[in-house]
Amino acid sequence: MARLEEFEALCRVVEQKSFSRAAESLAISQPAVSLQIKSLEEEYGVKLLHRDGFEVQPTEVGRAIYDYARQIVDLYAQSRQMARELNGRVRGKLTIGASTVPGGYLLPLLLGNFKARYPQVDISLCIGDSSETIDNVLRYRFELGFVGATRRDSHLNFDPFMQDCLVLVVPPEHPWAGREAVSYEELLEAPLILQQYGSGATMVIREALEVNGIAFENLNIVAEIGLQESVKTAVRAGLGVTIISRMVVVEELARGLLVEVPVKGLEWNRNLYAVYRRMTPLSNLARTFLDFVRQDVVSVSDRARER
Repeated sequence: MARLEEFEALCRVVEQKSFSRAAESLAISQPAVSLQIKSLEEEYGVKLLHRDGFEVQPTEVGRAIYDYARQIVDLYAQSRQMARELNGRVRGKLTIGASTVPGGYLLPLLLGNFKARYPQVDISLCIGDSSETIDNVLRYRFELGFVGATRRDSHLNFDPFMQDCLVLVVPPEHPWAGREAVSYEELLEAPLILQQYGSGATMVIREALEVNGIAFENLNIVAEIGLQESVKTAVRAGLGVTIISRMVVVEELARGLLVEVPVKGLEWNRNLYAVYRRMTPLSNLARTFLDFVRQDVVSVSDRARER
């Protein structure tokens, strides 16, 4: 029967892509890691890993087993966490995920405040797009996620914790910079730079346009870029215009490096959400942090908008 340490060894090798780095992170020898992987392969009767050049990669079966192994290891860690927390202490380690707006502009401030109140807590923050973050919550890699869009999934809860506003911005030399507003027909003709598919902002734009009978595919999208900073740089360079969270461009708007232009008849207001698994009780630490976010987010969001 497979043991917990064998599952943990598999997770580390897959994530580190190396037996030696996995051994180092586990503080055991490389031969010990190799023996644990060999034992797992004998248990399942199939090869789980193979070497691809200088890196170790999971086989197709190995990837599937890894997903289960990650859940087993994380659930064990959560069970230990819960046992400690039953004494009423807020301490331990929490891994959370976030999309770029909450992850880049809100959570760093919230985490600093939370750490000041609970110095024995260790929280890791991983930033990706909304879709990736939701996937990782489903796969038990994050206990909590903070995202800018929802998904229909009976396994998940999406709790709104604040509102965000998306705005159309252009460079100051753009013909629209002096306009009071533009029409959505004009927006359809403009070279548009958006974040990559999977970002919460792009999902909200698509939904808002469809509500108004405008097909997302009719937009003149000239580039899809993963990083918000890169989107802003491209707009300032004159490559196009963008629709982005006002929180992300507040400094550029204040300095006149970008200009906000309203679109007649269109508003892109959205909620930001905390996402967690519906059937898995939150640990005391995760529950305490989520309650803290709900209480502290107003003052923190005001600070983020003023940066």
